[in-house]
Amino acid sequence: MKTSKILIILAAIFIAQLYLASALTISSVNSNPTEIQPGNTVALDLTIKNDLNDDVSNVVVNLNLNNPTNPLPFAPYQSSNQRTIDSLSSGDHETVHFSLIALSDAASGTYTIPVTITYLDGNILGTDSSGVVSVTINAKPQISVSSEQSSLIKGTSGKVTLMIVNSGLGGSKFLTINVNSVQGITFTSPNSVYIGNIDSNDFDSADFNVFVNANAPSTINLPVQVTYTDSTNNQITENQIILVKTYTTQEAKNLGLISGNNTVLIIILIILVIIGFFIYRSVRKRRRNNKRNGQ
Repeated sequence: MKTSKILIILAAIFIAQLYLASALTISSVNSNPTEIQPGNTVALDLTIKNDLNDDVSNVVVNLNLNNPTNPLPFAPYQSSNQRTIDSLSSGDHETVHFSLIALSDAASGTYTIPVTITYLDGNILGTDSSGVVSVTINAKPQISVSSEQSSLIKGTSGKVTLMIVNSGLGGSKFLTINVNSVQGITFTSPNSVYIGNIDSNDFDSADFNVFVNANAPSTINLPVQVTYTDSTNNQITENQIILVKTYTTQEAKNLGLISGNNTVLIIILIILVIIGFFIYRSVRKRRRNNKRNGQ
């Protein structure tokens, strides 16, 4: 009884080894680049190894891109999704090359592409082997920061408003903007602002309260650091320099950034007119009373 069990186990091991050795396999996959953006291309190199005991011919490697139950955001680029190897000796390997383009509306993520390999083993037809390869699409954000026109007057308090624009194909998450201290201005509010998410083709803004020193330079190079996470959870830190202008009070008046003394003069004139009106009414009333009294 024990001998029978041992024979059955050995037979099963032999059959399993024979099965494992009877296949064409994808021994390696190379993707260049490792990540692509929507609308970009990727080169895929698949190395096919013959683990059969026999030589094979008419090896066809097919990327299954059009499965209706599992639609993939790829299309062949200047080529087809099929490659043929005329012959492949036992134990040998050969590399086939594919070029794919990611569709322009592809969402970020890692996609698995089914691969089917068919071949002829002597006169035996229809033997096949299948596997999968993975391609990652990363729609990257593109963050830019600019300063809105602000009236920073030397010797006074003011506000710096920074505009953050995402002009990339992907959204940014957990975005934080930090403004480093610089000579000429003193922050009177926190110099770090959490923005959160900025979708593709969207924007947001951040305000920083400052005091402008009386001897501040006319142009200040403001160091700005932006930290965010892309759609594949890669953390990105970018440093930018934003130019901010400061003005003396007279310069600001000349440029029309602040009003001069015209407002005060107008108010004074209005007050004088009102006073003159009441004086006129008082004088006129007095004359009427004198006239009635025969004076």
